[in-house]
Amino acid sequence: MSDTTPAASRRAARISRGDSLEELAIATGLTVAEIAAAEEPGEPVPEHHVERIEHVLA
Repeated sequence: MSDTTPAASRRAARISRGDSLEELAIATGLTVAEIAAAEEPGEPVPEHHVERIEHVLA
């Protein structure tokens, strides 16, 4: 498993901000499960979920 995948980068950005999965879920309007899937390399994630997560993390 590579630490440079987009999923790993999203997870690292969330952690560096100090956000929990629950906090990011509230901020994005997504569920904790949807956030967790977006942080798992190889998981299929709808592009609009990625966009919402990255918008909040930017």
